[in-house]
Amino acid sequence: MEILLARQPIVDRFGSIDAFELLYRSVETPAVFDGDLATMDVLTNTLIHLGVDRVAEGKRLFINFTGDLLQSELIDHLNPTQFVIEVLETVQIDEMMLQTLQKWKEAGFVLALDDFVTDLLRHHGPELFDLIDLIKIDIEAINPREQSAILHILKRNYPHIRFLAERVETHEDHTRSLAMGYDWFQGYFYAKPMLMKGKAVPPQVPVLLKMLKWLDTDDHYDDVVDEIEGNPYISVQVLQLINSPGIGLRNMVSSVRQAISLLGFSQLKSWISLIVLREMKLASPYQWSDELLRSSLHCAKLCQLFATETKTLKAESAYMIGLLSHIDALLSVDIGEIIDQLPIEPALKNVLQGEDHPFRDCLLLAISADRGEFERFEMLSNRFGIMKHRAYELLKESQVWLSQKELHLQDKTDSIV
Repeated sequence: MEILLARQPIVDRFGSIDAFELLYRSVETPAVFDGDLATMDVLTNTLIHLGVDRVAEGKRLFINFTGDLLQSELIDHLNPTQFVIEVLETVQIDEMMLQTLQKWKEAGFVLALDDFVTDLLRHHGPELFDLIDLIKIDIEAINPREQSAILHILKRNYPHIRFLAERVETHEDHTRSLAMGYDWFQGYFYAKPMLMKGKAVPPQVPVLLKMLKWLDTDDHYDDVVDEIEGNPYISVQVLQLINSPGIGLRNMVSSVRQAISLLGFSQLKSWISLIVLREMKLASPYQWSDELLRSSLHCAKLCQLFATETKTLKAESAYMIGLLSHIDALLSVDIGEIIDQLPIEPALKNVLQGEDHPFRDCLLLAISADRGEFERFEMLSNRFGIMKHRAYELLKESQVWLSQKELHLQDKTDSIV
């Protein structure tokens, strides 16, 4: 799934970029604009999909906040050293909102008033402006004389407040705003918003991968059950699996926990891995994703079998490596753009990015077998100390396993909702 985000530089009086304002962009224009959803989309794309380091490049990020979002729990999940909270002009400043802004201030956030209007000066004093660190003024919406008056009054009464000129479009706008005493500047004169693109991991994949890790031992049984019970999407799929012809069970169940018990931990892991691949397939824009899906499963099983045979590599981790071996192709994205979104061990991330590791040799062995590159397959098998005949026995075992999976793969990827 492609995601979009725009950022526009905010420069200081010397022309250096001090920060970026993040702007909502969508692949499809929504019928009705929703400010809450726009901000949540911007934050999700920044924190999860693109990565805050890539977006910010060491600068602060300005984010628009509606009244509802200011009163949400986002205050507990954002880093005050990274984000500047822009209070939109549509926010109703009343006693309750002042208390809310006080909480954000006490949490260490820089607070900015967006698209400042003179009515705020008429109706509010220190109870508001003592909380505000920065005021943004749209220089196209307010004439220069009124701007000068606003800056004079606020600087005299609230010397801690800094000012940002918005919509600076020309050299004349720039020189006039500079002369008025603005501290920061933003507009097309400096730079248009730059579009940033990325790929999002399908929303269920991180949860499913986390559960795959938990399925390594029985120690996390309750964690797995709790996660599934708390996710209706996955719960429905587990319940459907109970009645799947491939499972061979025909039981009425009264709870997800009972369904998991009937399914068995081993079966659950196998089917969760299939759901992971289905999610990636649905996100792929390409018709050849079916073949990538098959190759991912084959590589997963081969990695697991060879890791078990060598007794030097953890079989569960080897399976995970094989499972994710084609994620970059499935999502049509460079692996470096998506690797940090995956809840897997650092060593496994390094392997997927091509770094040397015993797991890397195991993955290359599986890929060579899947592609029919048997000379390389034999060479890598020998490196692991596995005799040629035994290597081909394991390959045959993986092929039988894959054939059994393929009997159900298409049905399941089409029918599991």
